Amino acid sequence: MSTRRTLGAAVLALSLAVALAVPCFAAIKAMSLAELMQTTTDVVHAQILARSTFHAPSPFTGDDAAWTRLSLAGESMTSGQPVDFDVVFLGSHDPADQYALSEMPTLQDTRVGNEVVLFYHLHAGSHSSEPSGERVVHNLAEVFRVEQGFGQAVVLGRGKGSAFPENVKLDEARRLVQVAAAEAKTAGPAGPAGAEGK
Repeated sequence: MSTRRTLGAAVLALSLAVALAVPCFAAIKAMSLAELMQTTTDVVHAQILARSTFHAPSPFTGDDAAWTRLSLAGESMTSGQPVDFDVVFLGSHDPADQYALSEMPTLQDTRVGNEVVLFYHLHAGSHSSEPSGERVVHNLAEVFRVEQGFGQAVVLGRGKGSAFPENVKLDEARRLVQVAAAEAKTAGPAGPAGAEGK
């Protein structure tokens, strides 16, 4: 009996240690396309050309944190202008970094070679400790994978409340983005970003 209790206590202690060792933040709020267009700088359709990690302070704690950098090439879905730049997000899928966060974009969505529809922030939010001048993706709700289906590019939906609740053809997703951008532009200074420097 004492051995069983000791084993149980050890398992509990290990579980608590693991839980405390992994950074954890608030749950992700699903955001509609209109909401994302009001709060982000732009949305792009692009291919991920490279992925790497680097260290910089966490915007939440100021402590050293692992960040992921994605190199993209594609086009702005609001203006049609070509894009060739990097975006970053807090967290890393590299086991060596030991800094995986539940709300960061998924490994499956951010593999090199993937096509994505991606929303980003330039000078994001009020987090002054975010890497200066970087284009930042805040969480997985801002990255949508694009797959080929029956010869057409399809944006994979992410359920009720998200920017794309259901799978949608890329051309239709682009049309929806442009409609939302136009509506956000008439809403006032808050939106849409659509241009660097917001």
